[in-house]
Amino acid sequence: MTHDFRTTGRYSGLCDSNSLICLAVKWSFPVFFIRVITALLFIIAGSTLVKAGDTGIDFSRDIRPILANYCFKCHGPDEAVREADLRLDSARWAYADRGGSQAVKPGDPDASTLIFRINSHDPDEQMPPPDSGLSLSENQKSLLHRWIQSGARFQQHWSFRPIIRPAVPNPEPGSHPIDSFVQHRLKTDGLTLAQEADRHTLIRRVYLDVIGLPPEAAEIELFLNDESPGAYERMVDYVLQSPHYGEKWARHWLDQARYADTNGYTIDSPRSMWPWRDWVIRAINMDMPFDQFTIEQLAGDLLPSPTRNQLIATGFHRNTLINGEGGTDDEQFRNESVVDRVNTTGAVWLGLTVGCAQCHNHKYDPLTQQEYYQLFAFFNSTEDVNTTNPTISLPTAQQKKRLSALIDAATAAVQALTHFDESHPAGERTDAQTTLRTELEKTIQEANDLKAQFEKLIPTTMVMRRTKEPRVSHVLVRGDFLRKGDVVLPDSPSFLPAMSPADNDSRNRLALARWLVHEDNPLTARVTVNRTWMQLFGQGLVETENDFGLQGTSPTHPALLDWLSVFFMENEWSKRSLIRMILTSATYRQSSVMRPSTDRIDPLNSLLSRQSRVRVDAEIIRDLTLAASGILHPVIGGPGVYPPQPDGVYAFTQRKADWPTSQGPDRYRRGMYTFFMRSAPHPMLTTFDTPFFNTSCTRRVRSNTPLQSLTMANDKAFIEATQAFAARLVETHNYDYDRITLAWHLCLSRPPTDKEQRRVMRFVKAARRDLAQTPSESAAITGTVQNGNSVERAVWTLVARTLFNLDEFITRE
Repeated sequence: MTHDFRTTGRYSGLCDSNSLICLAVKWSFPVFFIRVITALLFIIAGSTLVKAGDTGIDFSRDIRPILANYCFKCHGPDEAVREADLRLDSARWAYADRGGSQAVKPGDPDASTLIFRINSHDPDEQMPPPDSGLSLSENQKSLLHRWIQSGARFQQHWSFRPIIRPAVPNPEPGSHPIDSFVQHRLKTDGLTLAQEADRHTLIRRVYLDVIGLPPEAAEIELFLNDESPGAYERMVDYVLQSPHYGEKWARHWLDQARYADTNGYTIDSPRSMWPWRDWVIRAINMDMPFDQFTIEQLAGDLLPSPTRNQLIATGFHRNTLINGEGGTDDEQFRNESVVDRVNTTGAVWLGLTVGCAQCHNHKYDPLTQQEYYQLFAFFNSTEDVNTTNPTISLPTAQQKKRLSALIDAATAAVQALTHFDESHPAGERTDAQTTLRTELEKTIQEANDLKAQFEKLIPTTMVMRRTKEPRVSHVLVRGDFLRKGDVVLPDSPSFLPAMSPADNDSRNRLALARWLVHEDNPLTARVTVNRTWMQLFGQGLVETENDFGLQGTSPTHPALLDWLSVFFMENEWSKRSLIRMILTSATYRQSSVMRPSTDRIDPLNSLLSRQSRVRVDAEIIRDLTLAASGILHPVIGGPGVYPPQPDGVYAFTQRKADWPTSQGPDRYRRGMYTFFMRSAPHPMLTTFDTPFFNTSCTRRVRSNTPLQSLTMANDKAFIEATQAFAARLVETHNYDYDRITLAWHLCLSRPPTDKEQRRVMRFVKAARRDLAQTPSESAAITGTVQNGNSVERAVWTLVARTLFNLDEFITRE
């Protein structure tokens, strides 16, 4: 029995004329003897064979980042800046004969000019050049040397490879697939999962992650008292069916869509886009498959006989900025809108920085400038210059009825006038008839005027609409819309799977959308799964969730990412099923408490040896205060609202905008419904890191500043919430112990510890004593006139301010 190790197995590529292994193969030695020889070689040669063969070097993880960071700027895909006509981004170019030499000669580092150059001390030969400010470490030089010695194998970048379902490692009966992958990785470093978080933490975590609202006290008790198997899973399923689920996950999508209620630029006038926002909430609540979700937003208007909802969905790409200044060039800003759509599509669905190829070939990823404008061509034939912004009217059933009545009244008056003119000629009218005709004209004018005024009350939303004739697209030289280069046709980048031949005759936005969510596309599912994971763990399996290209980080758990991506697609692109799969894992249910022994090995928690503590988003912070206070108005959807904000916000904007502070229930809507002005967002939102949404935001940053504490303590909206919270406690219970217990459940979803009870008791008694001596101060704290319980309300208002300012209150444990 013989085996040819030259072509298969772990020793493939190692054979040369002097290799004992190859001699054994040539002489047809039995496999047993080959194994003996191999073992002896390992013992005698030690690291020599490792260097020649399985070095443990992964090209994507170890080598490509070095080449990308130190070499590609001058020796990468961009031919405009390429030096010495040398490319190091592919084997074909790196191996090429260059007049008797090779930059990379597989298996022979000493004959590779790359190794010679990086080790040279001659400034004229040294690479990277001394004046570049870059220098390789000795470890990096060693990696390159060992890589070439082992065969200098180039691999396709991990995210561009097809998605294939990996086997679940060491599956056990009843085990969760996610846990099998995570535990398998942890074992390599001698780590284990953390213990499960307590039930109070779990229910609050799930509620904040799924709906962005805290659980009610009754819901907490129900979960705590359910000791039957599957209690946690039932709680998860219950929360996933909440209508507020759509709100929470829509907020993440609105970030990526750069949603706002104004046009941007200096004038920043209002726009009506909230119907699209409401469409997103409804689509997520109904668990619209993500592929359909994609197609309707990118090309709903191109579907056969599109419905009104499918037209509304196309508002995704109408969230671009619009310049309303006088004297601007409509074509310039139309072009900028198309560029924004290309860049946003690349970021949201592909996780790539395609915008880097707008002016030249991408310096790191294999995307040429021509391919960038091939993507540009998909979006270039839409009607959306500043003077013609396609919108659709969205009257309610009641508004339709009223509008129909107004039209009927105007039509009847016109018919009466026509009949009058035909049967009473102008020269034969009596004074009474002339007066009657005047009244008819007045009726027509008035009807046309109720109608015009009423139509202003009917909501509209901007939509995508293709031009009657497609525009010709060009490569724009250096990205300048005035410098048109070669004509390009719509097409996908060559380094990704080709578009379906069925779409060859209609390369439009619909074809692009279908290509993005085709199962052969290696990026969309991975990117979407990774961002979902990021929202539930604070960081994605790929840390650079906005860059799946060559400059991005490799996944910490590549097999898990691909397994979840296949699961996502095979479950009809159901986002709810994906979220449930993650929520029900032991990995998600871990405690977030740091363990010194583990954190020495995994300080950034990249291996998922615990859960992460994550401060909630700005809008959720406001929602928590409203919910705890009992004043949250939970209605879903509708136009933006105007909660209180400080004076002077528009002192430095070109347009002094109006902020008609909402009264009644609208004053206490969820934070995501706050009217968002791009040039001057609500200060509370920006204080807690809400971006301006001039461009797509795929991940919010989280800062920790003193201004955040000052806002929580002094902002008018939060003061109102603390006052309402105090009233809720005082009106619900008569005893301090019960009030403190309720306060902890409302704010932190857990009972207070004995130590916390004692400390708050002491604080309450001292505050009650002090405020009883200064009734006017109590009234100032509560915001009400002095009355019998103003002291009590003032005391508990102070308690509320303390609780709202706790780190635990605004943190998802």
